[in-house]
Amino acid sequence: MNGPAKIRALIADDEPLSRRVVQQLLARHGDVVVVADCADGEAVRDAIVQCRPDVAFLDIQMPIASGLDVARERDPRSGPFVVFVTAYDHFALPAFDVDAVDYLTKPLVEDRFDAALQRVRERLRGRRSYPSQLVAHIGTRDVLIPVESIEYIEADDVYAAVVWRGKRHLVRTPLDALERVLHPDVFIRVHRSYIVRIDRVVEVRRDKPSGAELVLQSGVRLPVSRRRRAALDAICKPIGP
Repeated sequence: MNGPAKIRALIADDEPLSRRVVQQLLARHGDVVVVADCADGEAVRDAIVQCRPDVAFLDIQMPIASGLDVARERDPRSGPFVVFVTAYDHFALPAFDVDAVDYLTKPLVEDRFDAALQRVRERLRGRRSYPSQLVAHIGTRDVLIPVESIEYIEADDVYAAVVWRGKRHLVRTPLDALERVLHPDVFIRVHRSYIVRIDRVVEVRRDKPSGAELVLQSGVRLPVSRRRRAALDAICKPIGP
């Protein structure tokens, strides 16, 4: 994948017009892509798992779970940064208690919105540091595995097994932790047990009764769980702008 990774944004508001306004403000920025559009807190929870946004623009008062609830539940080290977008100013103190990047009140103003997005960029620059290699322990040896040569990663009990050069190597890191640190434009979680390198996929089979299946360059076939169907859109997205 060439070029810097785009900022992956999630928008959440129970009012369609409010979501559309945020969409329009983000569309002015070429380094941002909207990966999820949600109308309630439960949809936000699912989208954070499936779409791995870098930033969530959250209304505070939403059905099922509030923006504050969702922000408190996320992992502050690897979960999305949060910008609250609300019609009320009296939630500002609890918002910053959950380490919000910014707190915007409606109606939104371009300059104020752009300043919040710039703060997100600065936070991301401090966080983004993708590993170039993983370490597998084999007896008394430490084997350094270049990330660029990994085909896929499979859950192995509480750890994970990296498939590299046709062999499995155990790394003492859980699959969930690896998902958080690997480049999201290069690797994608397709199943609770599998992370795959996107450019190793040569075929997507959608005719399986059990769900979709990926065929890799090596001929290995990996299942795509129903919960991870959004991964197919990332794998099969068209080439070009």
